[in-house]
Amino acid sequence: MNGPHDDGSARGLASLAVDLDAPAPSPASQPNQPAGIVSLDAPPSARDIRDATLLKEGDLFLLTDAEGNVPRKNREGYGLYLGDTRFLSSYELAIQGLRPTILLSSDHAHFLGAQVLTNPNLVTPEGQAVHEQTIQIRRYRLVRPTEVSESLTFQNYNRFPVTLDVELHFEADFSDMFEVRGIVKGARKGKPHVPEHMPSVLRFRYDGADGLARRTEVRFDPTPDRLASCTASYRIELRPGGSTCITIGVSVDTSPMTNTNGPSMPRRALTGYKQWLAGQVGVETSNSLFNAVFAKARNDLRVLLSGDPDAPFIAAGIPWYACLFGRDTIITALLYLWISAEPARQALRLLNHHQGSRDDPARDEEPGKVMHELRRGELAHLGVVPFSPYYGTVDATPLWIILLAEYYRATGDLDLVREFRPNLDAALLWMDRYGDRDGDGFLEYACRSDAGLVNQGWKDSTDAITHPDGTLAKPPIALVEVQAYAYASRRAAARIYRVLGDPARAASEELRAAALRDAIDAAFWMPAENAYAIALDGDKRQVATVSSNAGHALWAGAVPHARGELMARRLMEEDLFSGWGIRTLSTRAARYNPTGYHLGTVWPHDNALIALGFKRYRQEPLALELVTALFEAAQHFPAYRMPELFCGFARSAFAVPVRYPVACSPQAWAAASWAALLASLLGLSPNAPGSELRIVRPTLPRWLHWVEVKRLSVGRGEVDLRYQRVEEHTAVDVAAMRGDVRVTFVDTWEEDTTYPPNPANP
Repeated sequence: MNGPHDDGSARGLASLAVDLDAPAPSPASQPNQPAGIVSLDAPPSARDIRDATLLKEGDLFLLTDAEGNVPRKNREGYGLYLGDTRFLSSYELAIQGLRPTILLSSDHAHFLGAQVLTNPNLVTPEGQAVHEQTIQIRRYRLVRPTEVSESLTFQNYNRFPVTLDVELHFEADFSDMFEVRGIVKGARKGKPHVPEHMPSVLRFRYDGADGLARRTEVRFDPTPDRLASCTASYRIELRPGGSTCITIGVSVDTSPMTNTNGPSMPRRALTGYKQWLAGQVGVETSNSLFNAVFAKARNDLRVLLSGDPDAPFIAAGIPWYACLFGRDTIITALLYLWISAEPARQALRLLNHHQGSRDDPARDEEPGKVMHELRRGELAHLGVVPFSPYYGTVDATPLWIILLAEYYRATGDLDLVREFRPNLDAALLWMDRYGDRDGDGFLEYACRSDAGLVNQGWKDSTDAITHPDGTLAKPPIALVEVQAYAYASRRAAARIYRVLGDPARAASEELRAAALRDAIDAAFWMPAENAYAIALDGDKRQVATVSSNAGHALWAGAVPHARGELMARRLMEEDLFSGWGIRTLSTRAARYNPTGYHLGTVWPHDNALIALGFKRYRQEPLALELVTALFEAAQHFPAYRMPELFCGFARSAFAVPVRYPVACSPQAWAAASWAALLASLLGLSPNAPGSELRIVRPTLPRWLHWVEVKRLSVGRGEVDLRYQRVEEHTAVDVAAMRGDVRVTFVDTWEEDTTYPPNPANP
């Protein structure tokens, strides 16, 4: 759901060291470093955002501290953002020069937030002492696609009149997100203008070197008593029991500098929350806590909905990754597909638009390759960072093929499959010609861009792929889960070619998939560990580290059934299973770190894919244990929102899961994970081309007595289901069927469902 954090992530420009206290390497250690970019191993400036509040609508989002403030020179990355640019870097409220005391902070409505504040002990301008907690300040904010509106209400609960000096301070540094994160310094060459002050308006403007003028306008009502030095000052008088209100409007704009004074085109709104949910499968369970977790996850995906209304996408995560990501977008759509096919359709179409068309080492682009990351800030426009877009991902291309086939399996939308046939051909050609660098049948990666990612799988920090003794793997690197994705993608492509009337190509891909499955098992299997190695290094040596990566091979169906149970049980041993979830890395590995980004933390999406793998290999008891652990962990996070990741400390060490300081929250694939986790319990396997919903060995945990599923779409049909736990068994009642669909109960997960050729194809 992934980019640089100050712990060792590498989801964007560079991979950063996990050790926050380690000194940065000297410039000499980075001979190819582009000008203006800090050392790839230097931690970014953003620190702890665990208590941040977030409001977002469309592409505009406001990240503040719990009081609703954006403190001056904050290192947490607080601010008002649009298009990878911080349009407000300070937004502070003070009374008598003091920070109010927080009583309540809520961003429950996602685009509507509230803080209830009160006064500390203070002295009025007349010298009168005012006892703490006798003035209430109610702060309400509403975020729209290009503006924020706020009302500040001050109420006096003293029995005497009170005069207060209120100050509202604003700054706009127009920093690019890569500057905020501390990855790039001194690269911008744009022109900041001196703030403009009018009686009730404060304006900031920055003329970017990329030809765009970025503007922030702050409006006040009533007119401040004084507006200077970016501070609006009010002297308000409150009678006993009386109140007064100040309203603030903040609008942002980006436009070509050739028309800096012209009107901006209004942005249309994205799909509303009610409309978002109305078109999706309804889910209700006997457990109110699970209902809350699931509802929060569904709404979080709507929070993350971004882009143009005609081409929306689910952003990877807030605040660091409010942009389009190839891998994240695809996995999110896959995990959520049975709830709604719309994110998948949008992802397929948008990623096709950016599919690689040329060989460009500076962006790690190659023909047919699916992109990794698309940024819209000044540094991307100027080419200081290569994300316009950047293609440094080895797994997005096979995952895209899997998504296309799974979308067709869920919807039966043959028109879209026909439309994307050229993209499918190009993606497979990339796998053959560019992805397999040495012709051994495996997909490998090695960064070609001076400013790109060293590691290009989902664990993309510099130190994520290490040998058991801690030495870094040497590229080109072949990750085990990527080979599993490639296997699944060739099986998926075969099913698509068959339905498109190309049996010869289908048979060829089937044969190549079978050969690849045998090759994976021969090259990656570690008999002493009952697991697959995380990777092969540039010398084709096993990177014999035990990690969660092998669990993705279960999800992809790439593991021989004789090994499936062994691998599943290995993943649930205590060196990997923390009690809250499966860690990214075994505690026995030399580089294990429970707070390392990819070195021992727990990622919900990682666990969701593994849970589906357990289901596929008939390991329901392990799936139940894993889903239960994650559900119990979710209950400890604010508002039941599962973050991007959390620390990998053993459950026995602490009574609660330890929060990760700079995790994105909300984050797309973490939110979508709950749909996949529930699907692993319900055993849902749609086959829309066959007008069939297959239900595979449904198994509810003890904490779910019943589950109701309504309006489950399967091609042209729709189904309502009720699951009921009866002692140790799970019964399913087909409550209703509408349209052309049938429900069948089966014992085997046939992920390789073969579709008959379509008669419309020759």
